[in-house]
Amino acid sequence: MQELSKEKLKQIHKLKTEKEREKEGKFLIEGLRLCEEALCSNWETELVLFSSEFDESPEGQKLFEGVSKKGIEIFGIKKKEIEKLADTETPQGIMAVVKKKKFTLSRDFLKESSLLLGLDNIRDPGNLGTMIRTADAAGADGVLLSKGCVELYNPKVVRSTMGSIFHLPVIENLDLPEVIPDLKKDGFKIIVSEVHEGKDYTKVDYPEKTCLVIGSEASGISQQILNLADERIKIPIFGKAESLNASVAAGILLYEIVRNKKGTSSDRKT
Repeated sequence: MQELSKEKLKQIHKLKTEKEREKEGKFLIEGLRLCEEALCSNWETELVLFSSEFDESPEGQKLFEGVSKKGIEIFGIKKKEIEKLADTETPQGIMAVVKKKKFTLSRDFLKESSLLLGLDNIRDPGNLGTMIRTADAAGADGVLLSKGCVELYNPKVVRSTMGSIFHLPVIENLDLPEVIPDLKKDGFKIIVSEVHEGKDYTKVDYPEKTCLVIGSEASGISQQILNLADERIKIPIFGKAESLNASVAAGILLYEIVRNKKGTSSDRKT
């Protein structure tokens, strides 16, 4: 285990800002679960930071061995420095710097995909991360983020994915009204969640290639996207709540689509 220089520590601190993450093409993750997921994925982990307390724990020893075998740089760091770097109030004593990945809507990707989740102007980091996690759990092939969505590598977004950010392609900064025609050319039907005017989601037959689009709780889906939709659906509200949380709605609809689709393999092709 190496000792971290002040200059290197200063550079890592800068990754707490969106501007620096964009500039460097890297982001910080923290906690055992996220670090394990990153190390087991095909994403490139640049370095790992341990506090002495974590290094001495059984979990730390096990992870330390795995990191050493991969040839990743490992640095010891004081607990107080971990606390300064971390976004949580009670950090576990392990963090890592991971290089971003750039995914694109290639023809091969669209040809091999059958279920996509499009997110329009989702500004809440917890909601965005949870929807990525739910899409992963439901077997979606990828997630499409509009330009108005919160930054994918925001620490709260990354934590809320619970590691799913490393499992499926998330394509950022898309102009959804511009890319929807391309999706349609590749056989996708565009299904949008519309609280007021949509059909009951249980009374719709979902096609083999489906792109479900969810909008923000504040403003819903843009009119441009609504105009391009093949079907508008809604989840009935039986109580007094005006609407469902966006991530809850995404989960209900994704699983209904998966249940309803016939003859579609549940295996993701990525």
